Amino acid sequence: MKIAVIGSGPAGVSASLELAKNNKVVLVEKEERLGGTCVLYGCIPSKAMLHPIHLASELEKLGKNITFDLGELRKLGQDASYRLSKGVEYMLEDNGVEVIHGIASLRSGQLIVNNETIQVDYVVLATGTYREVVKGIIYSEDLPYLNKDFKSVIIVGGDVGGVEFGWMLRKLGKEVVLVDKQSSLLPYLDKEVSNAITNYFSKIGVRLYLNRSVKEMKEKEVILENGEKLTADVVYMTFGRKPSIQGFEEINHNPFVIVDEYLRTSLSNVFAAGDIIGTHTAHEAMYAGKIAATNIMGGKKVFNKQGIPKVVYTHPTIAYVGSMEGKCVKINLVELGRAITEKEIDGFLKLCIKDDKIVGAQAFMKDAEEVISLISFLIRYNIKVNEIKDYVAPHPSYIEALTELLNRL
Repeated sequence: MKIAVIGSGPAGVSASLELAKNNKVVLVEKEERLGGTCVLYGCIPSKAMLHPIHLASELEKLGKNITFDLGELRKLGQDASYRLSKGVEYMLEDNGVEVIHGIASLRSGQLIVNNETIQVDYVVLATGTYREVVKGIIYSEDLPYLNKDFKSVIIVGGDVGGVEFGWMLRKLGKEVVLVDKQSSLLPYLDKEVSNAITNYFSKIGVRLYLNRSVKEMKEKEVILENGEKLTADVVYMTFGRKPSIQGFEEINHNPFVIVDEYLRTSLSNVFAAGDIIGTHTAHEAMYAGKIAATNIMGGKKVFNKQGIPKVVYTHPTIAYVGSMEGKCVKINLVELGRAITEKEIDGFLKLCIKDDKIVGAQAFMKDAEEVISLISFLIRYNIKVNEIKDYVAPHPSYIEALTELLNRL
């Protein structure tokens, strides 16, 4: 079979590599560089920039101070993005995937690339999301690339990007104002967790303007709906990405592409994966890409959303999984030996149990990513609480937050 994959982000690359094991694969990418939003603008450069600030935050707890400037962090972000993008290029080449740079579209079931029809048996749509750019407005994904320093910044949007960059810039010593229409940061989390994060941001000196709508944004000014004007050296916007459906409008969408449990779209030979179907994380996109590829090759594998973790890379780290219902219990880090030894006693883990199974957990703590990842595994494979109680965690460790909570049930 010959299969076209549209988009070289995590979903597209994952699908291409799986399909290339037994098929001829053509990957179409409109950008000059490969890797999609994650590698070029999002996950990779941002995490490279955040990493030194994590180290500085840990050392600060031990009474040592090291400093970085924005220029150093930008170089780390750009270098990581470039290296990963080249890695994607080499990996696809080594696996026999043909890469075409250009614009793809679907018209009457025919795939058009650079105004030429390409005959394929299947298509995997993995075009992700795009930003409607407004002149004069700077977006969070511009931060790794703009050679512009500043003392003060207004961040519009208390979503994941706003929280991560707001934290990082404040730790760099910038004056940070964060504006959001919600009444707390990350309000979709458990109220106790969301409030703790909001209070922490206030504690470190981020000026929060919550429950406020923005009327107008300018290069150095934000005007709120109530007429209040906020000024800073620079304004960044973190929200507003939309699914990249352009050229594929004949596929059912609202606004994301609608797929069945096997990731098949309204067209029988077109599958979709990644942010275009509303997954919003790179690891979900990779998983979806592999599921789509498996089913194109004759499989019947369901896209299982259960127990997929989410992480926000501040320090303490924010991580969560599942739903917070049933009986919920909490442990503060001050109760853990490992946290005391490392002076990382800020934060907590909250866990929810229903019908003898863990159904959800949220953590705002050191190593939250690892703790929630383990809990994600337990949720995804439906392991009962009574079975988990036999698990022995290393001591001292942050994973003991989980075992301690289970012992109290």
